Amino acid sequence: MAKKRKKQAHRSTAKAAVTQSPEARESEALQALEIGQYRDAIAALKALLKDDAASERSHARQLALAEAYAGRARELSDKGMLKEALVLWENRAALGPEVPPALEHSLLCLRLGDHAPALRHWSRGEALSRAERERIGEQLAAAVLAGDESLLEQLAADDPVRRHAEPARAALDAYCANEAAALEAALAQIPFRSPYRSWALLLKALARAEREPEATREMLKRIDDDSAFAPLRRAAEIALLEGTDLMRALLHAGPRQAELVAQLRGWSAQHIKLARDLAAIESDASAAKAPSQQALQRVLQRHRDLLGAEWVQQVSLRLLPPIPEPWDRRPKGWNALSAPERALVEAWNAEAHHNTYGWDLSEAWERVAMTLEEASKAGVDQERALAIALALRRFDARFRVLEADQPDLDPDSPETIAAGQLERSLEWDPDHCETYLRLIRWYRRADQLKDARRILSAAQARWPRDMAVLEAAMQTALASNAFKKAAGLARQMLEIDPINNSVRQQLVKAHLQHAAKQVRNRRGDLALKEIGEARAWVGRAAGLESLRERLRWIDGVLQMIYVEREAGRARLLEQLEQRGEGMLGRVELMLAIDLLGLRQDQTTELLGLRVGKVRERDDLLAIITQLRDFLEQTSRFTVRLVEQLQAMLKGAPWKRLERSELELACETFGRMQLNAARQEAAQAALKRWARTPIFEYHLYAAKYAKSGHPSAKEIDRMQEALMQAQEVGDMRVANQLRELMQEFLPFGGLPGPGFDPDFDPDEENDIPSAEVAAALTGALGLDHLLDALRRKPLKQALKETNMPKFLRDHFLAIAREEGEEVVVALLEDMVLGAAASLDDAPQPRPASGQRKRTSKKNPFNFDLF
Repeated sequence: MAKKRKKQAHRSTAKAAVTQSPEARESEALQALEIGQYRDAIAALKALLKDDAASERSHARQLALAEAYAGRARELSDKGMLKEALVLWENRAALGPEVPPALEHSLLCLRLGDHAPALRHWSRGEALSRAERERIGEQLAAAVLAGDESLLEQLAADDPVRRHAEPARAALDAYCANEAAALEAALAQIPFRSPYRSWALLLKALARAEREPEATREMLKRIDDDSAFAPLRRAAEIALLEGTDLMRALLHAGPRQAELVAQLRGWSAQHIKLARDLAAIESDASAAKAPSQQALQRVLQRHRDLLGAEWVQQVSLRLLPPIPEPWDRRPKGWNALSAPERALVEAWNAEAHHNTYGWDLSEAWERVAMTLEEASKAGVDQERALAIALALRRFDARFRVLEADQPDLDPDSPETIAAGQLERSLEWDPDHCETYLRLIRWYRRADQLKDARRILSAAQARWPRDMAVLEAAMQTALASNAFKKAAGLARQMLEIDPINNSVRQQLVKAHLQHAAKQVRNRRGDLALKEIGEARAWVGRAAGLESLRERLRWIDGVLQMIYVEREAGRARLLEQLEQRGEGMLGRVELMLAIDLLGLRQDQTTELLGLRVGKVRERDDLLAIITQLRDFLEQTSRFTVRLVEQLQAMLKGAPWKRLERSELELACETFGRMQLNAARQEAAQAALKRWARTPIFEYHLYAAKYAKSGHPSAKEIDRMQEALMQAQEVGDMRVANQLRELMQEFLPFGGLPGPGFDPDFDPDEENDIPSAEVAAALTGALGLDHLLDALRRKPLKQALKETNMPKFLRDHFLAIAREEGEEVVVALLEDMVLGAAASLDDAPQPRPASGQRKRTSKKNPFNFDLF
């Protein structure tokens, strides 16, 4: 039956394809090729070449089919299906002499033992590009070193693969015999351009690995990942690792690679014994239990001489029993530890057991830094200074505190504390560029531009030509409205990296902002000058076509308003005509007007344009692309632009879009606040792919973006979508749905329209169902609130619950007067009481060691004050 259905489906698809024009079929095939659907592209192009063989487009279609064959062959090679990939490469070669031979085809044949195609490629000599010649020569050289003597016999006597084979093998023999002079002599006979160049580089690196491991790592990085000698390079890199990194890498290495690593390291009997002891502990842990800390301690002490006493001491600190709370009893032997060691162990426990009541992570790492400073009063060496700096950076590194979307400048906030610690860390490690950059970004987001410039000045003094520092300087200048300074910094960056399109885009953005500023000041001449400079910077750089087109529109608008109305009007109308009958040109014009801060209706009236609608699929997709490009340039846009776009997109051909295209449309419209269009697109998608979580999210996010509350049925649909997303592992959509649902529940907003203020929990008929109770206590916020309170500082936890700002401020005011413990206890009472009042619903658990909270009569009683 399955075969019959498949055959019928194929006939119906083929029948539908026949009714299409060859141009439409070609467009669909090329679109499938572009998005990587190679199998569909191959089938469509083969059928098209057969049905429309006389077309003048046949040659172009044949080349597209060759590209599809190559893409599918690469996919199969990545999966290890080499023979299947070879069939596709051969199909590609059979298309005819118009299709150029593929190097990858020849290399795959060589990999499978067929030398002929690779040798044919190699014999083309100067016809090959430099990169192609290096790649195929290296593969042939690797085959020779692997022992394929028959390959050499097929090469000319003066061929570099044959001519340099002898010194390459002699170098291997000298390395294995540990004869440095012989190795150096053999390597000297291998020229820089030899196919054995990577092999020579590998042996040179290994020869100095013991003396200069860092230099060896740098040399190994010069061997490309697609090199024939890359597997040997990876084995050498593993051999250079130490400690647990080495053991972890060996677990993922193959048997031959692991054997090579052991030989490269020159392991002794002691090393083998250590590996066996660790393997025995790991084997015991696999029996459904964690490795014994005592067993690990015994192994460490047994091999103390081999591993080093200092390293064993550090690891032993990690293996001490946990200290869940700061007031808990310390483990045996605590007083024998030094003050920095005790502070370090406490900081580790603060990270592992952080909660609202117990350890304070920022204070714990502050104590580590203080004890290190006190222990180094006689003098601080470089290693100790770096340790102090790392301790001061650890709080931010652990929680990523300074990456908050809305910086908190309260002196007691975690962000302010972390910023202060980072600034102090620079006193001990002033060469850590990332710390400067993090501080600059945070101060800039917090609108503390004076502090941002202070840190920036110190960074520029150390790294005046560092691209990241120059980028931070340019962003700071833009935030300070210093447009000319930002443009100057961008020029400096382009002098260092002339092909950096990102810098060009930032420079154009600065010019656009300055032009808009001049428009507001009624200085059209200066605005035109800024746009002219922006167009000069874009020039003919690749990848900036969309930006060039937008600057053309902007220049035309300015010409119409400030230079010559009729000439500018004619120019814009000509551009609109060039864009065709669709709405794409209108959208591009609207976006250009909005970037300048001009009135949409005024410009539309000057041009005599009427309201239009998007009716074609291609037009709609092009408009979505334009909106995404627009959002890359700015996050600000006018309400009037949104209103005009809403009217234009109403009734658009959503049904003609594919699923991925509709997802992209919904995401773009959400960023543009085009809620009506986003809702239409999501509804059209749900008619074709019912109950899809991502579209359920977009539907309700758009429907209730401004006002209103979902019904109980809609809440149920969101809950089902959330569970479905979790089942398939789509955590991004699951988190989006969870956050959306929290907006309609405590503490994310007022109860919905169905909320009954006279609800009586003692009346049997009014008790909510188990499903509603589960939604209220679990997926919709209460578990999340408890978890946040136990893991994070109070202020950060309150932000994550979407609690209204006025209520959050009130709780924080109480915390400042009475202490955070009082507020946390109050919130836990509310949450646990609400859960307990919901009968059989799953209830959040109180933190270990705390008393159970008593239930509250009304879980939604917000009259706390």
